[in-house]
Amino acid sequence: MAYHGNGTYLVMEISNNSEIDFEVDYLKVYSVTGNKTKKASHQRLEMVPIYKYQVPSKISVGNSKMFVYVLPKFVLGKDEYLEMELHEGKGSRKVLLRDP
Repeated sequence: MAYHGNGTYLVMEISNNSEIDFEVDYLKVYSVTGNKTKKASHQRLEMVPIYKYQVPSKISVGNSKMFVYVLPKFVLGKDEYLEMELHEGKGSRKVLLRDP
């Protein structure tokens, strides 16, 4: 994660270690606040990118792809973390990444 001007740059890399190509349907980024056990204090807000660079549509078996999401500038608080949700198109695989 890097800051420049009014943007927060998330540089990500996805590796496909499975035996099937991964066709990317979408990737969503969320800002999560609070504790999941206390539902009243848990909040998950989608962060809409203002720019995407080289986002892959497919990750072949044994390959990796690096890409960038630019989000409006933000700073995570003490009890906040990022969560990324990657969904497969034409399939049912879903990858959930958390950066607490």
